[in-house]
Amino acid sequence: MLQFLPIIEGNTIAIRASGKLSHEDYQDFLPKLEAQIKDLGKVSVLFELADFSGWELEAAKDDFKFGMEHLSDFDRIAIVGDQAWEKWMTIIAKPFLPSGTVRYFNRDELQQAWDWLREFEELKALADEIKPYKKITVAVDYSPSSKHAVKRGLELAKHYDAELTLLNIVEEIIPYPVYYGDSITGYIYDAELLAKQNKAQLDLAKKEMESYVKSLNTDVAITAEVLSGNIKETILSFIEAQNCDLSIFGTKKKTGIAKLLGSIPRYIQNHARCETLIVPLMDANDVKE
Repeated sequence: MLQFLPIIEGNTIAIRASGKLSHEDYQDFLPKLEAQIKDLGKVSVLFELADFSGWELEAAKDDFKFGMEHLSDFDRIAIVGDQAWEKWMTIIAKPFLPSGTVRYFNRDELQQAWDWLREFEELKALADEIKPYKKITVAVDYSPSSKHAVKRGLELAKHYDAELTLLNIVEEIIPYPVYYGDSITGYIYDAELLAKQNKAQLDLAKKEMESYVKSLNTDVAITAEVLSGNIKETILSFIEAQNCDLSIFGTKKKTGIAKLLGSIPRYIQNHARCETLIVPLMDANDVKE
């Protein structure tokens, strides 16, 4: 016997199969399932096997034929059962379905099965919902490429009425390591002198940022921040602490093997939770006639 379980939750449906399924069961049930798919589009299915004893030959053919015709109509299929052969049946079916589509759960894992299906619904909802930017951070080192990125940041901040922060990181001066072979045996530094040098370059950078912001001559409100530390780690820490939803970097357009080399923008892109926009600056050599 095949029956729908009452559920109203996005594109998820639940089906219970019990006893031995017959051709008549499928003749009655499949038109209802097709109507559900037509109404909902792609669906996720929780398929609960309760006292299930398999299929009659014609029913097995019905099941296989329907599955082949509707492969692209399923997002995820969670099969819940309590027999070893039911788990093997799921494993055998996997090659016929897109990767990650079907998963087997034991009966005591029913809640995990629902969580797995709902996870996909939540991910789809997030993908479908494009939120406007609220906090934008542009990394600035005063190079032509970073200034070009600032222009994009200003444009986006104005369009979305978002907060815009220009962030400059001053590479911190650190103690000089002493090596013996490949090992560090100690450091050479004067703590007082080191502190003075770091403060002096930070103060200079703040003045440079202040002058740069004034030169932009824009009606977009700008927050300017100058911090000291390791550049990529400090940028990542800042945008996470500020809960930024977009970080922008300028870069000179690269070709060939240079594209594969690591960079600060790529580091942030791989580690930050916010979106990352890398704005390339083309020079005359990049433009082909």
